[in-house]
Amino acid sequence: MDHETSNWIPSRRIRFVVLLALGFVALAIIGSLWSLFSLVLLIPAAGAGFAAFVMLRIRRQLSSGWQQRIHDAVADRLALMPDASATILDIGCGDASLIATLLANTPGLAVTGVDFWGDGWDYTQSACEARLPGATFRRMDAGALDFPDARFDCVTSVMCFHEVGEPLTAVSEAFRVLKPGGRFVLIDRFRDASDYGDPAALDTLLAATTDLRREQLVATLGVPWPLNSKRSLGPVDILTGRKPVT
Repeated sequence: MDHETSNWIPSRRIRFVVLLALGFVALAIIGSLWSLFSLVLLIPAAGAGFAAFVMLRIRRQLSSGWQQRIHDAVADRLALMPDASATILDIGCGDASLIATLLANTPGLAVTGVDFWGDGWDYTQSACEARLPGATFRRMDAGALDFPDARFDCVTSVMCFHEVGEPLTAVSEAFRVLKPGGRFVLIDRFRDASDYGDPAALDTLLAATTDLRREQLVATLGVPWPLNSKRSLGPVDILTGRKPVT
């Protein structure tokens, strides 16, 4: 796995859109031999081609530094001392890039990364284990974490929950495994109603936290187009806070 290019835009997803565009072009050319009306297929070809361009541009932006800037933002908000020995759970750890950043800043952390590592992505559990042998990695559904209540001092997650069948369930699970007084930093498409539904449901979950800070990621970091678009990071928030001490 290439750590410089693996990111949240899977390469095979881009290849599919490129092939779709080329398929429409081929059908238009072949069909035009019988009827010029077939050239109308160039319209969806152009649409798919533009979508592929945008996805390639976003992937390049992420790989050229923006994904790392987002991971640095998580580390900044955790605000861990260099000699801290906290237990950390990263939900949807992907290729373990965030975990690598956290350990570079605070080597004494006990970090666990969980992910489903589906076939549609560019990273695997074995690659994570080879990259960071000092961390623990487990294949797990973010919506049903196999950990006891109050297990971790800190919980992080970046661009994972919207990929889960029930994103709010995944948020609830993140809070469940966090210790009272523990800190969380969660980044996801929280402003997108198609992912999270009625905003009141998320607000209810967040009302049970303390020291809550909610930032719109693109405004906070100054994210450029097309990475800041609605289909990408436009609806993304950074949620930082603590689980109340009961």
